[in-house]
Amino acid sequence: MDKSGVRIKTLRKRLHMTQKQLAELVDIDESMINKIENGHSTGSVQTLTKIAAALGVSINKLIGEQSD
Repeated sequence: MDKSGVRIKTLRKRLHMTQKQLAELVDIDESMINKIENGHSTGSVQTLTKIAAALGVSINKLIGEQSD
C-alpha cells in the first residue's frame, strides 16, 4: 500500500476530519480521497499538494520525504 495514503488518513483522523470534509477543502470528490487513502490511486501532484495544505503539513512530509 502507498504510504502517503496511510499518512493522509492518519493526519486527517488526528484533525477529526471526515473524508467528505477533506474532499470539500481540496475541491475533489470524496471517492478520490478514499481511493488515495486505500492505495487504489496515488493522486496527482496538484491534488496531493492541496491535501497537504488542507492537513497543515508539507508535501514532503505527506509523501514521506521528510521524517515525522
